Amino acid sequence: MSERIQLEAIPNIPYIEQDDNVGQILVEAAQQAGIDFQENDIVCVASKAVSIAEGRFKNLSEVEVSEIAEQIHQKVPRKDPRAVQVIIDETGAPDGSRIDLGDNYIAGWLPNGLRLTSSGVDKNGPEEVILLPEDADASARVIGKTILEATGINVGVIITDSDGRIDKKGATQIAIGIYGLPPIRSTETIDETGKPKVSEETVCYMLAASAALIMGQRGTNKPAVLIRGYDYKFDKNSSIRQALN
Repeated sequence: MSERIQLEAIPNIPYIEQDDNVGQILVEAAQQAGIDFQENDIVCVASKAVSIAEGRFKNLSEVEVSEIAEQIHQKVPRKDPRAVQVIIDETGAPDGSRIDLGDNYIAGWLPNGLRLTSSGVDKNGPEEVILLPEDADASARVIGKTILEATGINVGVIITDSDGRIDKKGATQIAIGIYGLPPIRSTETIDETGKPKVSEETVCYMLAASAALIMGQRGTNKPAVLIRGYDYKFDKNSSIRQALN
């Protein structure tokens, strides 16, 4: 188990635009900052930067609002009913059965098993929203392989997104896609009877949350954080699905 980890923002990252190569941008930004990637480094990348590069925009003027979306809008009036419809659409359940509602709160269960505030849908001006990457594991894989091709170094990649809880104020940051990094860590301890006990820890979420201390929320211009010192065995077949029920 790691005794110490280091975190630092990768500086010099320009504003990401559609069709940008995020992996190559990270390599160039790290080089400009004198950062040399090391084996088993981990790079946490904000999902919205990836979504923008992948063109994951939705124009609200093109959205047809259903009766279900109107009903949800009445319960969560701060949400544009068109955005509510997109949130429903992202769950893959048009009847709204995969939507969780609370006091002025809405979350959606995505087809891959993740549950996210607003299904990960963010406003991008009055008439547009940004969706999550279509396959965040695949996005992380492309970034990781781009870094490998440019540097010869295997780097783990975590695509992160902010997420709120109905029972807590504010938001934290979680992993929605991974590459190279096993999302679960099994730890063996001794219980009160002296018998071995194996506990599972969702380290991809822990690392994503730690990166949030530096990344902050959208608009801070710190979309990527380098984590160094966490001990893990690189696995090119890792997937966020391994951390989900």
